[in-house]
Amino acid sequence: MRRTELEINQQDMWRTLVFEQRTTLTLAVEMLLRCHLSPEQILTKTATALEGSHYDS
Repeated sequence: MRRTELEINQQDMWRTLVFEQRTTLTLAVEMLLRCHLSPEQILTKTATALEGSHYDS
């Protein structure tokens, strides 16, 4: 796969992720801005939630 094809695939993947998981990602960003947890904790919990939702669909 050429570099431009890979970049296009990655852009499509991110668009799909954001579209399908908008609520979860929005909550994660809000938590990053307002919460006293470490960013690593928030992102780890978000990744776990996204993985779980992937199996539900």
